[in-house]
Amino acid sequence: MPKPENVNPGNFKVKKILFNNDSFSVAYGVWENKTNVIAMRWNGNDEKDQGYPKTFGHPMWFIVHDDLKNMIIKGLIDENPSILLEDM
Repeated sequence: MPKPENVNPGNFKVKKILFNNDSFSVAYGVWENKTNVIAMRWNGNDEKDQGYPKTFGHPMWFIVHDDLKNMIIKGLIDENPSILLEDM
């Protein structure tokens, strides 16, 4: 099970992990070096499991559609206001 901050495929760079409960994560990052996005992934069950999504056995992120980005961020802030205090 990879740590979400270490899942950085070539087209997505994690800037901040917004949510992580070990099995599921939400990240804020940059898509293709130009667009700020929210991404999600299942992290896996053990050290051998690369989680989902993955491509050719490598862990990846699922990019959330822009229409949902603000709702997800608002929901995460409602649950944990301290994420506002950290750099994004």
